[in-house]
Amino acid sequence: MPIESSIHRLARVVVRGRTLIVLAVADVLLFMVADIANGPGNQHGLRLVVSNVVWGLFLVGCVLLIALAVAVLVQSVVRHAKRPAPML
Repeated sequence: MPIESSIHRLARVVVRGRTLIVLAVADVLLFMVADIANGPGNQHGLRLVVSNVVWGLFLVGCVLLIALAVAVLVQSVVRHAKRPAPML
């Protein structure tokens, strides 16, 4: 039985469909909170700071979502390439 490296184990655990769904939902919620905190008109003070911080978290979440989606796609392609061809 081969010993699995910690990086492969982490990649297997982190890159799952459930993780992508949770991250997407969190991104949508962050976007909505940033929009609500921004509010109508010219805002100052705490609401503007909260809106900017949440907007930054939303952007980080988007980058993570894109990176994890690419990782899932690459894993899928690698698994498909390793699968033996069916005999006809």
